[in-house]
Amino acid sequence: MKIRILCFISIVFCTKIFASERELPIGRLHGIGFSLEKNGVSILSHKNFYYHDSNLKIEKISSDIYELTVSVYLQKTQGSKALSDNRVDRYKVIWNTDFMGALINEKNEYKRDQSEFLLSNDTLIIKSQIADSGVIETQSYTIAK
Repeated sequence: MKIRILCFISIVFCTKIFASERELPIGRLHGIGFSLEKNGVSILSHKNFYYHDSNLKIEKISSDIYELTVSVYLQKTQGSKALSDNRVDRYKVIWNTDFMGALINEKNEYKRDQSEFLLSNDTLIIKSQIADSGVIETQSYTIAK
């Protein structure tokens, strides 16, 4: 009887470890920076601005669908007018490894864009190639522990 209980506990423990679902970090992440490039040449980055602030809010909708809300605030120079923008998209997440995968935008207008993500230590990096222009946008966020 004791062996059966021990086996049952072992199975439950192993199932919990090995069958745990991979997921993107849920909640609000603070932006570290961004860059735009085309044909390997840098076009623009957060370093070109006097002030840059961005946030990414991630909500899990279903097992493989996430809603990402990006909020950006930019100011080119100290005296210039500040610009802000918000965008909400839903993505299907396809995991390639435990730390990286693809993001497939559910909006038809962005279906041709190619996006991928990388979870590295305390950072989430999202890289997207815009189909119409060929511009590659990279955004980095700190994952709060």
